[in-house]
Amino acid sequence: MLTRAALFYDAETTLWIEKFSKTFEPVLMAAIGVVIGAIVVLLYMPIFDLAGTLQ
Repeated sequence: MLTRAALFYDAETTLWIEKFSKTFEPVLMAAIGVVIGAIVVLLYMPIFDLAGTLQ
């Protein structure tokens, strides 16, 4: 009986981990993209400010 319960919970845990990783990976990639995009924008802002003062 305990073996059947262990097999059931093992399968449930494996399924939950697969679903979580399929959901978490795209969210993580989007978050990394937003952070990198923010860094790029913050790096270019002083250049745009400098170009604006030259006119």
